[in-house]
Amino acid sequence: QSSGSSGINAEYGEMVHVDPETAPNSKEAPKSWTKRDDLIMWKNVVVVSVAFMFLFTAFQNMAALQSSLNESDGIGVYTLAIIYATIILSCFFLPTIIIKKLKAKKSLVLCQFMYTLYIAAQFYPKWGTLIPASIILGLGAAPMWSAKCTYLSQMGTYAGRAKGINPEILINRFFGIFFMLFQTWGIWGNIVSVTVLVPDEEFNKSAAEIGETCGANFRVPSSSEKESDDKDSSKPVKEQIYILAGIYLVFAIIGPLIIAFLLDPLSRYGEDDRREQEGKSGFQLLMATFSHFIKNKYQMLITPLTIWSGLEQGWFGASFTAAYVKCTIGIQYIGFFVIAYAVTDAICSFGFGYLLKMVGRVPVFTMAMVLNMVGMIVLLMWTPTDQEYLYLFAVMWGMSDAVWQTQINAFYGVIFVGNEEPAFANYRLWESIGFLLAYLISNNLQLKYFMYMMVGWLILSYAGYACIEVLERKRTGVCSIHACDGGKSIQKS
Repeated sequence: QSSGSSGINAEYGEMVHVDPETAPNSKEAPKSWTKRDDLIMWKNVVVVSVAFMFLFTAFQNMAALQSSLNESDGIGVYTLAIIYATIILSCFFLPTIIIKKLKAKKSLVLCQFMYTLYIAAQFYPKWGTLIPASIILGLGAAPMWSAKCTYLSQMGTYAGRAKGINPEILINRFFGIFFMLFQTWGIWGNIVSVTVLVPDEEFNKSAAEIGETCGANFRVPSSSEKESDDKDSSKPVKEQIYILAGIYLVFAIIGPLIIAFLLDPLSRYGEDDRREQEGKSGFQLLMATFSHFIKNKYQMLITPLTIWSGLEQGWFGASFTAAYVKCTIGIQYIGFFVIAYAVTDAICSFGFGYLLKMVGRVPVFTMAMVLNMVGMIVLLMWTPTDQEYLYLFAVMWGMSDAVWQTQINAFYGVIFVGNEEPAFANYRLWESIGFLLAYLISNNLQLKYFMYMMVGWLILSYAGYACIEVLERKRTGVCSIHACDGGKSIQKS
């Protein structure tokens, strides 16, 4: 990782690089810093974190239910695909324009309110309501995350200079607190869903039916099949869905209101006096992104694994929850599995950093690949009649996802030092494409064929990563940072 400070956007893979020499700051150094300023600073960190936690408690959990709640002709999953397609198209242009016009705080408020329309559309989930709401959400997502990174990075830079400490220390703490609170969305939202979605009758499906229609044999039902399925009394009734959507809508509205009323404007930390940045325009960043991909062999080799990180998340949220949980034991149990997945992911995201220091990067990446591979093969061969074993799979998938989400970001920082902006734009682009592919394929293929494709793609992805490690070893004569032995350089004999 290069000098300066870096904050990583968990959802879009965005790294905000803060160089103390060129970072945004006020024209004059802050004259004093009091204990009250300290309290206000940490208050602002918590406000941003809690606001995002409320918003994504609503959005992420509603998104996880789309393949089950709105499954007719795959409309629910198609809306998720549209969200990520819109993010891909907008992320190069809108963040700079919106943040420059509205400033960071107003950008956060506006873009978070853009999410609420998608939740509100769940009360009348038709093509005419969900598709426009998905497009609006996608347009707001990239500016929102960029505004969040801008706010925390600018505040950390300003406060660090005022306190006479390295801004990197404060910024890293800010992002650590943010993600610690943000990742709890999987707990609160699923507590709501398992409480609300209680069927009138016990879900009852024979082993033969499960073998024929669930698991690897699952496919998205057509409209006529959905009409027959709607008669199933074990499914949540519309009133329950309205209650769930109403609770999530309240959560989604609370998020931007918290920011609007409790967050200090970034002008308190020198936003109005920032030096004009020499950053690339949207079109320049777009050209630099594709130029980086074409000219850099490491970027080409790491791209399959970057796509995999979006593919595996989209597969779990859309395909696993519908084919292995909702189809076998009922929609009301999806929340329990997502909680198991999210808690494991959060714990391992923190713990694997220490594991990497002890054993190195290659064993950690290999472990994640093996967990995914074993899980996919077992699910392809197994008829999911003993559903308690599915919890083990959710835990395994959460462990591997923790590696992909944290360590691929870190790996980009290692192999693209000094070229972070186009590199992380590539990360954001290819991971979003992975999500998009997962949602589109799951709607149009029987699940087992999708899983065969995923096994093949995982092998290709790991091979690309391994090639980079080998090439870097040959180029430098040592294992790259943290590759072999947790950071101890191993010289060629």
